[in-house]
Amino acid sequence: MLIELQGFDGVIFDRKRLLEEIPDKIREFDRMLEEKSSNLKALEEESKKLQVSHKEKEGDLKEKEEAIKKHQTKLYQVKTNPEFTALEKEIGSITADSSLLEEEIIMLLDRVDEIKKKVAKEKEILDGEKKKVDEEKEKIDLQRKAAEAEYNDLSGKRKEFASGIDKGVLAKYERILHKKDGLAMVPVVGGACGGCNMNLPPQVINEAQMKKTLTFCGNCARILYSE
Repeated sequence: MLIELQGFDGVIFDRKRLLEEIPDKIREFDRMLEEKSSNLKALEEESKKLQVSHKEKEGDLKEKEEAIKKHQTKLYQVKTNPEFTALEKEIGSITADSSLLEEEIIMLLDRVDEIKKKVAKEKEILDGEKKKVDEEKEKIDLQRKAAEAEYNDLSGKRKEFASGIDKGVLAKYERILHKKDGLAMVPVVGGACGGCNMNLPPQVINEAQMKKTLTFCGNCARILYSE
């Protein structure tokens, strides 16, 4: 009867483990999506900063172009060579700054285009991952429902079956069952314990074969039986 009860409990503990692992699997899927979403957000933030920087530099360039026009207008109004030379020097300096700004603006535009492509790619990847995760979650939910149904069904049958076993024997069995993660009854396999694989003394093997009393493994304390 204990061997048959172990058959129930082996499946019950297996389904219980499966049900306990499901929340971790769901959290791992959510963590993966969150990580990819964070990467996408970081790229989008970088894109915004680059666009703001581009706008600011465009404004700076416009100011410098206007300054050059004003200085060029003054060139025709100055009356002395020193004033003319100073204005030309100022125009040259502003023009040089404008050239640098133009180069920076071109580089920013290239970077903005590059980031936009990355954003589009990350969005595509994220959408694909979301679809996969939704499909996996649906599978897991079906597994959960099946495991719950089997767990509940077997638990009911197990309770009814266990009621026919001596309470003292059942208490010993269940104590070992919970300590050994659902495996209390193990066969003798080739002179060794089927639970911990330790070799058994001949006397213990004989006791397991005789089935007159509960026989325990001296190493792992599981109940032994001979097939």
